[in-house]
Amino acid sequence: MDEISRLNKAWDYGIYQIYGNHNIFGPDSLLYIGKARDHSFAERIPSHRYWIERESVPVRIFVGRLGGIERIDDDTWGDMIDTAEKLLIYYTSPPYNSQCLESYGDIKSTLVLNYKNRYRLPLVVTTLENETLTGTDKWKEFGKE
Repeated sequence: MDEISRLNKAWDYGIYQIYGNHNIFGPDSLLYIGKARDHSFAERIPSHRYWIERESVPVRIFVGRLGGIERIDDDTWGDMIDTAEKLLIYYTSPPYNSQCLESYGDIKSTLVLNYKNRYRLPLVVTTLENETLTGTDKWKEFGKE
């Protein structure tokens, strides 16, 4: 938490992952994915202190930031961070999350790429696979003619 308390700069917003022991999934399991959208990592992550401090071993926390080639406005950034969080929760199903486990909602044509120190997150999560499989008239198998 000491390191987290220093993540309060203008760029210290994004997605975070919390890893620890889980009775079923074992040691060093992904327990929770959250977002620091309206508050910095330094403000948001300590809101989980009530359960983090009760874990049987110290947890490890990884933070990630949204980035791209062009600058975007705050509203677009907010929508994108919401989308990234929903897709990551849906595809990884952390046991301490309660929302987005069964569906990520009405998100279309989205690809989330996790770079650098992503730890156990998949490199890619996307809605594109589900979009191509939902209509039998859309999906075509390739083969020799």
